[in-house]
Amino acid sequence: MSNFAQIVVDTQVSAEQAPELANFVRAWLVGEQIIEQEESESVLSGTGHRPGMNYRAGIKLDLDTFLGVNGVKFAVGRQVFDAGGNGIELECDACGVSFEPDDSWSDAVGAWFGGDDLVSFPCPSCGQRALLTEWRGPWPWGFGNLGIEFWSWPPLSDDFIHAITRKLGHRTVMVRLHL
Repeated sequence: MSNFAQIVVDTQVSAEQAPELANFVRAWLVGEQIIEQEESESVLSGTGHRPGMNYRAGIKLDLDTFLGVNGVKFAVGRQVFDAGGNGIELECDACGVSFEPDDSWSDAVGAWFGGDDLVSFPCPSCGQRALLTEWRGPWPWGFGNLGIEFWSWPPLSDDFIHAITRKLGHRTVMVRLHL
């Protein structure tokens, strides 16, 4: 059986603000009874919050099955959130071309992880450059100081993802990790 996570990544929160913002969103999710308050061994990588009594408020109601480990983890600190074995496919906002980036993508990711928030990456078709954090596509990666990882939950609803984004107050990207 494989494991997967849906990760809402805040692409704009600073390292200093991330812990406080994680606590704010955690308190909101607990208050709405979407997750339990206490942490337990509920996520693949350690402790997290199990689904609460009102978890259905966050999912697409037609799909109500949990698989494997299931919980919510708040990942705080500079991280690259990737799609696991799914690789990456990006789409250029300028010309609309979809592509898998070449090896220079790894260099750009390394520069971002090393602290360069302004590192950019060019489209191989039209040459248009965009910040690493702004690239989107069917299998995007997320770059940020806060990721909210929903491990083995049914698909999250668009309304719920938008509600989390509003609570965060920043631009977010949804990363779908599959191990």
